[in-house]
Amino acid sequence: MKNPQEVLLGNRQAPREVGFVLLLVLTILVVLSGAAIWAAKATLSTEQVATHFRMNVVAHELAELALRYCEDGVMKNDTFLIILPLPLDAASGAMPQAWSNLTHWITIPSQVNTVPVAQLQDAMGASSATAPVCMIEEMRLVPIDTQPLQGFLITARGFSQDYKEASDGAITSGTDVWVQSMIRF
Repeated sequence: MKNPQEVLLGNRQAPREVGFVLLLVLTILVVLSGAAIWAAKATLSTEQVATHFRMNVVAHELAELALRYCEDGVMKNDTFLIILPLPLDAASGAMPQAWSNLTHWITIPSQVNTVPVAQLQDAMGASSATAPVCMIEEMRLVPIDTQPLQGFLITARGFSQDYKEASDGAITSGTDVWVQSMIRF
């Protein structure tokens, strides 16, 4: 009885099977797996960037809210707000500097005004983990036509939801956004 391969091939020898197709399929699978892993990492990276951007935008909105809170208080002559006087030895037209020292933001008694929780909830629909704050500093302006001018430098800070700081005020996680405005009368 003849082997079925001999019947099909006649007197010729059967070709040697070396697994070329299997090697090709495995190579294609490795390449496709690598592409899938790269796509997953790219998606994750894009999501992280979008999350960071969203948190930064919210922190900026909170800083703007604090700025408006202090501006409104100054305009209404609110006696509950803390206003830092300009040092007596400051020259006319000198800019206040307390805002630029991080320790002034964390000292007790506080030199900053915190936006009330009720106002945060009205504006944002929820309260922030760290409430936004603002500092109001008096400015000594150069008189115009012998008319004295009163001015204030208002600096506000807004914080992301994951904001945390050390006891010295250094940021350990999250982000903060600073905004400023000047008001003169």
